[in-house]
Amino acid sequence: MSAFTIISVLTLLLTVLVVYVFIKQSIEKKRKQTLRILKALKQRANDFKLLLNGFPENFLSKDLSELVIRCLMNVMEQLVQLEPHDSTHLDSLSILSKQLEDTKRRPKNSKRGKLESPQQVKEVKRLLQELNKFILHFKNKGSITANQHKMYESQIKQLVIQMTVDNYIISAKQALGGGKTRLVVHYYTLAQKLLTRENSKGLFQKQIDKLAQQIAKHEQILASETDAKDSAASPSASQEEASSEWNKFEEEESEWTQRKNIYD
Repeated sequence: MSAFTIISVLTLLLTVLVVYVFIKQSIEKKRKQTLRILKALKQRANDFKLLLNGFPENFLSKDLSELVIRCLMNVMEQLVQLEPHDSTHLDSLSILSKQLEDTKRRPKNSKRGKLESPQQVKEVKRLLQELNKFILHFKNKGSITANQHKMYESQIKQLVIQMTVDNYIISAKQALGGGKTRLVVHYYTLAQKLLTRENSKGLFQKQIDKLAQQIAKHEQILASETDAKDSAASPSASQEEASSEWNKFEEEESEWTQRKNIYD
């Protein structure tokens, strides 16, 4: 075998080896990229599932519920393409499709699920922050219009107000259980004050009227309490505890507004 033939064979083998290594590296790179995409999609799917299932029944508006369902469906459709042999993705899509239709048929005046404990308030607050982050991200990506973002943001603000009112009512009930009538009146008054401030469109009038009834009822109870010692001791403590609540809400509301600028 001539030297030329040997060199040609070696050159050919080297070329084949280089091509093989290149193809193998490309396949491995694509595999890793697919795994990264899958991981990100599954994490996003989990996030949307938490948003979809973490709130009390009918707590989210129809618009926000539909947005979350559609976003989750979009993620599941991508997972179907990447993992066509995983039947759970198709099953989830089928369930979500039915859930979307049920949400569309939901009456606008459906009774909103109320928060029942401080722990639930804390979890709902976290979920609303996550939802607000996603909506701002969609706006920046151009997935929703500025008008849509404004609408969703307004609805989230209403939910924050409702969440705060629910928290005041929970605190009022706890105070009632502890026999702190003056504190009960203060918490109901704080809830009424907040709703009155935000009632320019009359959206909260029914709640304001109900709170007024509760305030009047417990003011009568407070007036009928004749124990001088308790009346002298509890007002200052109750007053101090309750008067800080409104400032606390305003601080949290300011923090919420600032977070809109960093959630991206």
